[in-house]
Amino acid sequence: MQVEWCAPQAACVPGLACRGTRSAQCAGTVEGEERMAIWVTGDIHGGIDIAKLSYRRWPQGRLLTREDSVIIAGDFGMPWSGSNDELYWLDWLNNRPWTTLYVDGNHECYSYLEDLPVTERWGGKVQVYPEYPNIIRLMRGQVFDLPAEAARSTRRVFTMGGANSHDKEWRTPGWSWFPEELPSWDEYAEAERNLAAADWQVDLVISHCCATRWLPAVLPADSLAEGITTDALTTWFDDIEDRLSFRMWFFGHYHTDVMPDTRHRALYRDIVSVNELLAESGRA
Repeated sequence: MQVEWCAPQAACVPGLACRGTRSAQCAGTVEGEERMAIWVTGDIHGGIDIAKLSYRRWPQGRLLTREDSVIIAGDFGMPWSGSNDELYWLDWLNNRPWTTLYVDGNHECYSYLEDLPVTERWGGKVQVYPEYPNIIRLMRGQVFDLPAEAARSTRRVFTMGGANSHDKEWRTPGWSWFPEELPSWDEYAEAERNLAAADWQVDLVISHCCATRWLPAVLPADSLAEGITTDALTTWFDDIEDRLSFRMWFFGHYHTDVMPDTRHRALYRDIVSVNELLAESGRA
């Protein structure tokens, strides 16, 4: 496939049940039972913020398997320039023991994504990286039934990537900035059709940006002083918030780790266990 490159840019652990054992640290885990884990984190920006997934910083990762998922909430950012550094990190991530899933953000090479074949997995549209089959983009407006813990065979997950770049006046269209960073009207329509088919009920929402109503809680003070800028996607999310039944909504983009309320989690450096977070909130 021709790629048009873009501009550079054993023990129990919290959130993961013991595999095949019972111990005091893992109350409630049945002998021989395996639980599929879903973890979520924020932007990695190619190789810039990927080190948080190293075993040194995140030892839980050693205990995951290919059936477990780590979802990146946008700004995956690879490949972009096709540099040796990028190829190293793609290979490194592909060889982690888990499966890496991501929704797109505003910092992606959309000319590369346009060329990727679209297939179906877990009930929704995905794009699998041909040379890195353990890296998968979860496309916009999809409802997936992802493998989850044994007590609940799947988690229903709605994905809607994209966000607005506030620095695009300093970027080059089609090179370091793409209008595709925001969903098209067809993608909004497909999202609403898929949510209607799911009776407007999901377990998780994974997006890159959030609804307008949460911006005061996640934007830095200097941005708030300049006034809140909305766009079609944050406004659409406001509408979806009022219509959709969900347990947790995870998003990245704002480079902060905060919970504006008990059902919303902004992520950047943190890597959180969905199973653990829902159990703590009583919504497992």
